[in-house]
Amino acid sequence: MGIKRTIKRNAAADDILLEDAFAEFIAEKEAHNLSAATIHSYEASFQKFKGFMGDNNTGSTVEIASIYKWIAIMKQDGIKHVSINHYLRDVRAFLYWCMDADRAYISPPFKIELLKGQEEVLKTYTEEEQEALIEKPRRNASFAEWRTWAIVNWVLATGNRASTVCNVRIQDVQFGRREIILEQTKNKKAQIIPLSSSLETVLKEYIRVWRKDANPNAFLFCNVGEEQLTTNALRLSFAKYCKDRGVEKTSIHGLRHTFAKGWIKNNGNTFALQKMLGHSTLDMTRKYVNLFNEDIKEGFDSYNPLDNLKKGASRRKNVKRTG
Repeated sequence: MGIKRTIKRNAAADDILLEDAFAEFIAEKEAHNLSAATIHSYEASFQKFKGFMGDNNTGSTVEIASIYKWIAIMKQDGIKHVSINHYLRDVRAFLYWCMDADRAYISPPFKIELLKGQEEVLKTYTEEEQEALIEKPRRNASFAEWRTWAIVNWVLATGNRASTVCNVRIQDVQFGRREIILEQTKNKKAQIIPLSSSLETVLKEYIRVWRKDANPNAFLFCNVGEEQLTTNALRLSFAKYCKDRGVEKTSIHGLRHTFAKGWIKNNGNTFALQKMLGHSTLDMTRKYVNLFNEDIKEGFDSYNPLDNLKKGASRRKNVKRTG
């Protein structure tokens, strides 16, 4: 009679290769319909982390000391703390996923803190630069110039991200209802935002000149072949547009920051700004308010409650004295 054997679990079964774990992570995120931009960011950051860790590393080789060493190397390479934090956020999302109790690909779990440092002021466009960018193109200007002109006006009126702009279709602009329907946004939530009168005028002229015969379901800001404009093509087109108009700054995202700054400076409601910018929480919106705090000091006494209260009291005293 032979020796009875029992099946034993392979002790190394859960020690998965980081690359295989990451493939699982991405598959799950894609199933949850994360945006292509977010997926691409995760992939780029993971490749950065993998370059540090090396090939054939498993979950058991990742510990907090690994993260500290990676940060130190990135600092030595002269990478700014903002960029380091970007990599850390992406990789942290993946590593925390690996630390989940149901997987335990990385155990024991540990916490990854972002770097603390002086926050950089968001770059915005001056009024002079904005005026140069919104000046209407000549009648014989190219489609690309007219399209970029319309997009500049669009972002300065809505604060939309470049990815959102590229997804807008002609039928999404409801002129009769003075509304814009945003079906494709970063947070996957459809939005309805107001259509400003100035933007309405710009869009009507742009559509009349270049998109009059287009299908309502066609992209509003397409490429010359009437296909969807990519965010990269938009950035390149915008950079050329800025240089042609004598504007040194070339960041399309800077227009979004400029919209937020203008809204805050004009005492716009913070909750409404959150909705316009498509922020899931008020945290990022508050960041804009804090960063542009110096700009809202202008005319502060004219709308500050205490100053107005004291002015009112002073006027009433003067009335009593003269009476």
